[in-house]
Amino acid sequence: MAPKRIPVGKDGRVPAKALAARYQEIGRRSDSGSRSAKVIRRNPTPDEVRQWWDDPSSCDIEGIDTPYAPIYSVPGTIRGRKRKALARIAVVSPRKEADRIRRIMAQHFTADELELLAEGRSMVISTVPRLDDCTGYYVRAQKGVPVPEIVLEEGTTADGIVHELVHALRAKDGRTAFPTQGGELSSSYQSMPSKRRSAIQSREEKETVLETVARTVPDRCESGYYSRIPGEDPRKAYLKDQKTVSGSKALKGRAAIEAAERSYDRSTISRAVISGNAKRRRR
Repeated sequence: MAPKRIPVGKDGRVPAKALAARYQEIGRRSDSGSRSAKVIRRNPTPDEVRQWWDDPSSCDIEGIDTPYAPIYSVPGTIRGRKRKALARIAVVSPRKEADRIRRIMAQHFTADELELLAEGRSMVISTVPRLDDCTGYYVRAQKGVPVPEIVLEEGTTADGIVHELVHALRAKDGRTAFPTQGGELSSSYQSMPSKRRSAIQSREEKETVLETVARTVPDRCESGYYSRIPGEDPRKAYLKDQKTVSGSKALKGRAAIEAAERSYDRSTISRAVISGNAKRRRR
């Protein structure tokens, strides 16, 4: 089998999120408990990480699998099972923003849900200063993508962060509208007619929006998908769903899931017209 290609950024270095994903894919978490004799510098070149890429236990990369790596750091206010689960999810972002994301995760998801998100190869969450047409997106585990990824625009509100995490949770627990095999996107999806793929994307986005509404209190910026409801003011439609689904309270776990499922047919978002690229659009 040919060795897996090492991703390279425009600067000729291997992106930190690619290193994090590779470690999640084939590394052993126990390796990060001690410092290897050989430690590769941060922001390495492909040549510098070639040995580690094939076998992460052979050496360490500073900040990736060294002790107390920032990408696995969890705020001290988060304790118990949630802390252990979050410490298995890589967050590649400036420290202040990473801490904010983890606090939102702990606030809006149960310990069971966080453990499910963290199990197996877990996932990688990364941030960028600006996304052109959306506030975040989720990349499913599939052929060529062994570790799922969430990309967020820095400063995205709780609604935006929770939305992408709901996508990830639905993929893990089998509720996603996308065809899956062993937790990964089925290869059959790409061979489906475009109309069928569009319908799947539409259903997934609308159900995810409504579950996000169930898990959050009214956000200062509603999902951009609310602008796709014919004849509705986006803000008014969003606030109406907040009241219908949860009484504008933040639910989590089974309560959030059941509230969204129970309210779907009565929701305004169920009437949204969504097609094509189903990234969560900028509001």
